[in-house]
Amino acid sequence: MTRRVKWSIVGACAVLALVAVGLFAWHKHAQREAAAAEAARLEAEAVAARAALYAQFGIDVPGTRLFVPLPPGLPHHMGRAKIGQKLFNDRRLTASRVSQGLVCGACHHLGAGGTDSRIHHDILTRPVYNAAFATTYLHDGSLSNLHAVVGKMIEEPHFSWGGPLAGVAARLSGDAALAARFRSEYGDDGLVGTNVVDAVVEYLKTLVTEGTPYDFWCAGHTDSLNPDQRRGSEVFLAARCMDCHDGPVLGARKVSRGRKVSALRGLRLRTAYLTEGKIKDLNAVVPLMPGGEALPPEDRKSLVEFLKVL
Repeated sequence: MTRRVKWSIVGACAVLALVAVGLFAWHKHAQREAAAAEAARLEAEAVAARAALYAQFGIDVPGTRLFVPLPPGLPHHMGRAKIGQKLFNDRRLTASRVSQGLVCGACHHLGAGGTDSRIHHDILTRPVYNAAFATTYLHDGSLSNLHAVVGKMIEEPHFSWGGPLAGVAARLSGDAALAARFRSEYGDDGLVGTNVVDAVVEYLKTLVTEGTPYDFWCAGHTDSLNPDQRRGSEVFLAARCMDCHDGPVLGARKVSRGRKVSALRGLRLRTAYLTEGKIKDLNAVVPLMPGGEALPPEDRKSLVEFLKVL
């Protein structure tokens, strides 16, 4: 084989090598571009979904905002909400001797975030504040409709012992003034079980934990949170807490490991945590969350300080 032929072969191999390198680089570049395009598509979908979610609750902010202030209340029917407020504190919703005299507010203390932080039949009382923002209900997230939840709580023998809704309506019908108010607000249907439930739901729409330092911070008043609390918000995002605790009330929209993800808004008002309510110290809850144990102590401290102002 002549030297010229050898050099020709070497040159051809070099060209092929350069082509191969170029094709590999082009392929990797195409992969990166495809991945970036897919990430952009997913982010655009997430932004659109957040914007639609906020609009559903009358919250007018761009979907790019992860932290949003709550409105002073959700759109509701004022007259029906006033009936619901009365029923929330009306003993006639209950029928059992065991619970006679109890009212909804006996367990859902409004001064404590709408809960008594106690265990009832192995389950921590769920807070009623911000309940209207949720998309899942009960400890296991098995219900997705607030009317269904209120109806179940009234009828459920482990809770109010109210009995069938028809019986509840019959008990309440003995109050002529109340019956007249139902006819005024609900027309010919008047005081029936479904309207009893609806009135309570309209009242729950007014129970919103707005006006907190966090709300003002979300609205652009940066000094509403101190440096440690602001750092906690950064830890919240870096630790991907938002993967589960998302939406207007930072949770109450998903089920994780068979349990409803709790809303973090109003957390500062509670004194017991997790589904079973066995933990009384918020500092002890963070390490139990996904990734919480790996956080440095200073990050945990800042995160807890942030949670306390929600």
